Amino acid sequence: MRVLSLLQAVDETGRYTGGGLPKGAVIIVALVLLYGLPSMLAWSRKSRRRWKITAVNVLLGWTVIGWVVAMVMTWAYEPPGDGDVDVDRFAVDNERR
Repeated sequence: MRVLSLLQAVDETGRYTGGGLPKGAVIIVALVLLYGLPSMLAWSRKSRRRWKITAVNVLLGWTVIGWVVAMVMTWAYEPPGDGDVDVDRFAVDNERR
């Protein structure tokens, strides 16, 4: 029944009478998710720089340059921790020899 009320947002003359999905709210939610994307990716990848990426994203993300910097930091190469072997890079180096 709710679906029918979403589709019936016009009157007999064909004029829009409101109703339906609040498009402004959808756009705001989408923009907030896009704004936080670098931080969400860093946390999901368990990056060692996730706090720095989050700080750059929150403090400078409102500028397009700050958001791009945070996104680049998210996807930039991150060397393994102490005592860990970088298996992907080690395999590539051995294939070249």
